[in-house]
Amino acid sequence: MGSTEILEKGSTENLSNGTNTNIQAAKRLAKRLYQLDGFKRSDVAKHLGKNNDFSRLVAEEYLKFFDFTGMTLDQSLRSFFKAFSLIGETQERERVLIHFSNRYFQCNPNSISSPDGVHCLTCAMMLLNTDLHGHNIGKKMSCQEFIANLQGVNEGRDFPRVLLKVSFVLVYNT
Repeated sequence: MGSTEILEKGSTENLSNGTNTNIQAAKRLAKRLYQLDGFKRSDVAKHLGKNNDFSRLVAEEYLKFFDFTGMTLDQSLRSFFKAFSLIGETQERERVLIHFSNRYFQCNPNSISSPDGVHCLTCAMMLLNTDLHGHNIGKKMSCQEFIANLQGVNEGRDFPRVLLKVSFVLVYNT
C-alpha cells in the first residue's frame, strides 16, 4: 500500500508514513489486519514491525485479538504465526516478537519472570526449531545444549529446567 495507508474502505482519512498516533485509527487498522480485510497474510508483519509510534499502537491493538491465557509459549507462538507470515528484515521481525512477548506476559504473568524472559525464550525456541528442522544444518542441538545455552539469561537466573525440557520436546516433535 506504499507510504499512505487507507484505514477503512471508502475512508478519506489517510496516514502518511504512519506518523499519526490516533488510537482509533490504530484499532481500525489492527482489526483489518487481523481479519485480513484488504490485506494478505504477508502484509501483516510489515505493519506490525515498523519503528514508529503509530505502528507500535497498531501492534498493541493487533495483539489484543490474541488471548494466550493458560497456553504454553509453544502453543501461543503457533497460534500467533497461523495468523500471518513473519517476514521482513531482522529488525522488523524482532519488533514483532517483542510485541508478541509483551502480550504473552500480559496473559501469563506468572509463567516466566518478565517480558524480556519471554522474548529470550521465544527467540531461543525459534532458533531451536531452525536448528532441528532446517535442511542445511549439520549436527542438531541436543536438549542439554539447549538448556546450557539458556543458563543465566532469565533476568540473570536460569529458566526452570522442566520448562526448557518441555519446550525442547515440543519443538523437537513438530
